[in-house]
Amino acid sequence: MDPTLLVLAATALGIVVGAGTTLAIVGARAAGVRRSKEMRPELPEVATAILDEVDTFAVVLDSSLAPVYVNPVARQERHLSDEELLDTEFLSRVRRVMTTGIPDTHDPDPTNPSDTVRIHIVRLQQRFVVILAEDMGEEQRVNAMRRDFIANVSHELKTPIAAIGLLAEAVQEAASDPVLVRDFAKSLVKESRRLGELSRDIIQLSEAQSTLRPEDRESVSLIDLVRAEVETHRAFAEQHHVDLVVTADDARERDAVILGRPTSLSSAVANLLSNAIRHSPEGGRVGVGMAREKNRFVVTVTDQGEGIPSEHLPRIFERFYRVDGARTRVDGGTGLGLSIARHTMRAHGGDVDVWSQQGVGSSFTLTFPLHVENDSSKSAKRVKKAKRAMKSAGLANQAARTNAPAPAESGHEKGPQ
Repeated sequence: MDPTLLVLAATALGIVVGAGTTLAIVGARAAGVRRSKEMRPELPEVATAILDEVDTFAVVLDSSLAPVYVNPVARQERHLSDEELLDTEFLSRVRRVMTTGIPDTHDPDPTNPSDTVRIHIVRLQQRFVVILAEDMGEEQRVNAMRRDFIANVSHELKTPIAAIGLLAEAVQEAASDPVLVRDFAKSLVKESRRLGELSRDIIQLSEAQSTLRPEDRESVSLIDLVRAEVETHRAFAEQHHVDLVVTADDARERDAVILGRPTSLSSAVANLLSNAIRHSPEGGRVGVGMAREKNRFVVTVTDQGEGIPSEHLPRIFERFYRVDGARTRVDGGTGLGLSIARHTMRAHGGDVDVWSQQGVGSSFTLTFPLHVENDSSKSAKRVKKAKRAMKSAGLANQAARTNAPAPAESGHEKGPQ
């Protein structure tokens, strides 16, 4: 056989075999990719894009219940632990959702403090299951506080309202006895005043707990605000035979300013003053101190009363909490004053603290954050001031040059003398 033909035939055969091998490899790879996709399908991009943005714990499982996606929130905050995700009962619920397509939801039990996570299990495209988890602990706590507050308000309002109703009936029945009518009328005035004070404090507490919006803020001189409240309470102090003493350096604290709601800030100071006066003995003294400490303003109200037992100190800022409920009701307190003060101070970026010793007295300290111009505004003012100074200097130099004598003939310039 001709050698040339033999070479050409071998070459052709090699090309055919190579092409066939290549096609077989490509086909096998494509089949492998198809099988891989069937075994481990890819999540839709739109689904992962959405889950990336939500602020809820999200985990996606495939048909074999293996995790294929975890969103950023789930990576940072593990609302569900690995043990919970692998729990037999939980996995059976996930399989049921995968099989039936019916979503499953678990709501936390309000009576169980350890059960705070709400769980949603949803099927996605018949090949995936999405597990969404949200911690409801804070919401449960707020709801519990709201329920307790409503119950306490209902209880507190019930007493004066019932007393007013009974006294009104008594006045009606004793219309022929002027002495009894006067006695009942005094009690009626007392209960109505108590009801009015309770309604006022509830409104103030609601205002103190509301968000302080920018439009609610205005510049308030703290020393003027405190002195105004002190003068307002002087008559009340005289009724209780208590001396009000103010200590402050007006010249130094005059520029102490805060941005806030004046009525709320006044209520916080007023509540501390009225409490101090009410719990001071006759002939006692209530001291009000004011001092500026760097970027904060401190107001201290000190009394010489009976003091607060140490076991009550952690709870005295709670709503309607009374150290001595019977005495407080007789004295006219509503049990909301200290709670109003704390909520108000914290809404304004400050706080209120207490020191007390039985037989010595109590001291409440209000800390106000002062409004200080930021550095940028100060820098801008300094720049403007420097420009004005440079401009003035330039005008002065120009005037000096205008009035300067002519240069000497030697050619050396002679400046102004």
